[in-house]
Amino acid sequence: MSRWQVTGPQFFGRADEMDRMRARWERAAARSEPQTVLVEGPAGIGKTSLVRHFVGGVGAACSLLQAGGEESEIHLPYGVVAQLLSHAPLPCGSPLRELGGCGHPGAVLPDPLFVGACLIDVLGDMQERTPVLMVIDDAHWADTPSLHALSFALRRLSVDRVLTVIVTREAAHPRLPPGLRRILDDDATLRLPLDGLGITELSALNAALGPEPLPRAALARLRRHTHGNPLHTKALLEQYPADVLAAGTNSLPAPRGYERLIAARLRECAPDTRRLVGAVSIIGMSSPLHVAARVGPVQEPLEAMTEAIGRQLLEEGPPGTLLRAVFPHPLLRAAVYRSVEPAERSRMHTRAVALADNAGTALQHRVRAAIGPDAGLAHELAVFAAQQADEGAWSAAASASLSAARLSVGGAERAQHTLRTVEWLLLAGDVSQATELAEDVRQTAPTAEQHYVLGHLALAAGRLDEARRELIACWDTADVATTTETLRCAAEQLAWLDLIQGNARGIVDWARRGLEMPPGKRSSFLRDSLAIGLALSDDHEQGMACLAHLPDTGPRKTPEQLDGLLGRGMLRLWNGQLGQARSDLRDAAASHRQGGLPYVALVALGFLTDAEYRAGLWDDAVAHGTQAVSLAEDTDQVSILAVVHACAAFPLAGRGDFHMAQVHAAAAAEHAGVLGDVNDMAFALTALAMVHAARSDHDGVISALDPLLAKDIAYRSGLDEVTVVPWRPLLVEALARADRTEEAEEVLAPYERRATERGRWLDQAAAARCRGILESVRGDIRAAEQAFQEGLAHCERGEPCWEEALLRLAHGTFLRRVNKRARAAPELEAARRACHRLRAAPYLERCEAELAACGRVYARPQDARHPQLTAQELTVATFAAQGRTNRQIATELVLSIKTIEYHLRNVYTKLGTSRRGLRDKLAPDRDRPPQD
Repeated sequence: MSRWQVTGPQFFGRADEMDRMRARWERAAARSEPQTVLVEGPAGIGKTSLVRHFVGGVGAACSLLQAGGEESEIHLPYGVVAQLLSHAPLPCGSPLRELGGCGHPGAVLPDPLFVGACLIDVLGDMQERTPVLMVIDDAHWADTPSLHALSFALRRLSVDRVLTVIVTREAAHPRLPPGLRRILDDDATLRLPLDGLGITELSALNAALGPEPLPRAALARLRRHTHGNPLHTKALLEQYPADVLAAGTNSLPAPRGYERLIAARLRECAPDTRRLVGAVSIIGMSSPLHVAARVGPVQEPLEAMTEAIGRQLLEEGPPGTLLRAVFPHPLLRAAVYRSVEPAERSRMHTRAVALADNAGTALQHRVRAAIGPDAGLAHELAVFAAQQADEGAWSAAASASLSAARLSVGGAERAQHTLRTVEWLLLAGDVSQATELAEDVRQTAPTAEQHYVLGHLALAAGRLDEARRELIACWDTADVATTTETLRCAAEQLAWLDLIQGNARGIVDWARRGLEMPPGKRSSFLRDSLAIGLALSDDHEQGMACLAHLPDTGPRKTPEQLDGLLGRGMLRLWNGQLGQARSDLRDAAASHRQGGLPYVALVALGFLTDAEYRAGLWDDAVAHGTQAVSLAEDTDQVSILAVVHACAAFPLAGRGDFHMAQVHAAAAAEHAGVLGDVNDMAFALTALAMVHAARSDHDGVISALDPLLAKDIAYRSGLDEVTVVPWRPLLVEALARADRTEEAEEVLAPYERRATERGRWLDQAAAARCRGILESVRGDIRAAEQAFQEGLAHCERGEPCWEEALLRLAHGTFLRRVNKRARAAPELEAARRACHRLRAAPYLERCEAELAACGRVYARPQDARHPQLTAQELTVATFAAQGRTNRQIATELVLSIKTIEYHLRNVYTKLGTSRRGLRDKLAPDRDRPPQD
């Protein structure tokens, strides 16, 4: 018998699905190609049976991690990840050992990125011994933090011996986060939609269940009636005699339902067995046997469990732990739960309260034991929810608050709990669940808090006009009963909305209103918003002044130490303080990622990429841009995807990686279009224009940037503030090169004026370069030369930057074309050195073409320039050249060690070197002397 041949009760057909799954297993196990399999279909179609038999076929050839979602536990943070890791060997001190306590009062909820990174480490360690098979059943009932962590880990498996099987009713199920849905929709994922059993399989099922075989016509009729659903078909075959099912004159009966089928099976069991199975259903999908025996109560638990296993009601849990009773499928648990008489069910829940291992679970048992509204219990739930919210455990807070709403005696209390439930769901990133309660929120009395929650919900869903209307109504209807927390949060959302829509004055106004309120317990974006709004309102100095509370260095753990750090980094970037900007943005990214606001960390990473691009640190820019996009996509941070995609495109365009740069630019435009964000669209169009500029496609640059000339856009956004989005120099040069000098002058003149008014050396240098190009096209040699010299003087008072290389290239080109070759050569050689160091291939080619026209031809040995490394390879190689170990690199980039090893092997092959030689290969090459 093949090790893949499966036997077992009532499992028929699915041969094609089994063959395709085992082929994917072979690719993962033998070729280190991680695979994802999606098994989808309606309840009862046989998804779990298929996967169970597949797992049985693999047997001891793998390390198995398995978990299942449960409807009653969707708000238990990291419940599914904890199930997975219960089968994994975790080292002592591993933070993942504490996941089971995330539902406890006062528990700090880890960031999904952190949990996902730890999961990658676990998978990496396990696959060193055997390939890993990871199964997540009923993923649509899994808790949101687990799904985010799982998505994060799956996207980072590259050369790993891991097969992941995800079982759900449909890939587009609204409970699944967008990041996971993208993985399931990917072409690389094997999608197995299960439909009903065929006639052959039904015949085998009929033979296995009863002595009287049905004729083929009756089986065909039965299949049409049940659509081949194994669960319903099995119920009919077990519950009705053959003459009833075979009779062609009468209509077939409807299935009695899975609950009644299980109830009949339970009635055949001994009383102790019924009580044991019922008690396990009260506790959850599984329970330690001794706990279920006390909840039952059960006199002889071992005998009861033996009978329950024999009747396929329970299974024994994994070895190595206390004896545990486990339901094979959530449907079975649900059917058993509903089969318990209501009075007995309430008594069991009451007994379970004393045995619960944490306060949250005890409260849930009390909720299920309740027979009607209970003001006292609702109050306790509200207190517990508030405690969870104070710790940032938003999912647990929402679950408790929703229970409090349902148990509240008065309508006012119920409304208050519902509003808080929706707010906490939004903070947990569970927009779909919050949306399901939207109608309940609308049914509550129209208070300021109701308007705030509806506005926050609309903003999260991208309905900007509705969001503004509701958030403004929050302020307009505020009264003495309105909490300052509600008003401060509404101001924060309005400031964010104005930032999205480019209304600088609105940003400042709402940020100040929010900051006038007493400070809250969590970090906010109000100080950052105020500083950014002031800078966009032509008051950079006041913007910096409002951030004077921030220390230059030191710990960044409290709101006071973090709030505004991102804003200071962005203002310093726009002011040309590139070194200080990079320091602030690095600190903001690292600190917010560890204990602040995760989305702020990603914004900081995106603008850090921009700062490094401008500073001429392109290896770092490529690394951080790639990381920012990856993390933002993994966590579905839609509002910042446009900026991080655009910034990631900047260095790639400069290096001539046009395909990837255009992919990022197109993604930036798509995401900006979703929210109608003019600033984000400006970033996207600028990224596209950079691709055209690197290709010397002047018409393409003009076409890309033409929408930004609209006055209504410029005055409603940061586009009228120089440096924020660096599009003007690109457009001026393209217009001048296309001999559209008058239009170029119209764009350049206000740019020059504003750069001079602000005294920003970087913008003054870029404006001077553009002036030199424009005057050279007009034929005014003296004015062009003066402009180029002024630009170089501005660079001398600033910091090392990419703009200086562009300026020297433009100046040298001008000098060569006015027959001043002796003066042109040094400028072009300086530009060439910078382009060579940055591996700016398109610009390097221009430098060498101009130098050749000056009579200087450079030898181009085979190894003069590195072969093209992918962005990920370059990132890994850069960290390795800095002396970091593979594990350190894996931790920094949140990848598995096997992926790091894979990329390094590719780097060594492409560069013809070893790890020891990476530093020399990636360091700036020495210029070789020109040849005659």
